[in-house]
Amino acid sequence: MILNWAKQQTALVLAGSLTTNNYPTYFMIGSGSGLTLSSNTSLVYAVDRQAVTSTNSSTKNKIKWTGDWNSIEMSGIQLREFGMCVSGATTTGSMWSRIGLPAITFDGTNELRVEENWEVY
Repeated sequence: MILNWAKQQTALVLAGSLTTNNYPTYFMIGSGSGLTLSSNTSLVYAVDRQAVTSTNSSTKNKIKWTGDWNSIEMSGIQLREFGMCVSGATTTGSMWSRIGLPAITFDGTNELRVEENWEVY
């Protein structure tokens, strides 16, 4: 779900008022559960973050962000949520998106790839 903070930042870009680079550059994963609301400003319980691995905007009106975690990073994590944010540890309340899902427990043998695909229309 695209969060309110992302909508506000997009409006500032369109108005020419955004003077910082407040665009999504990191994925965060978490083990917190709870209803995903557009008013969320962070993950419920973040456990790790990674810089976006790749961005693809070769199709008109669409963009795809990809983030990757290796099996060592994922070992022991119970994944319940993920989202995109501006920077990471030092920026609070900068979540562009948040997705909640049923728990998936990683045992050290699986990697994780997260993709978010957005279409602007």
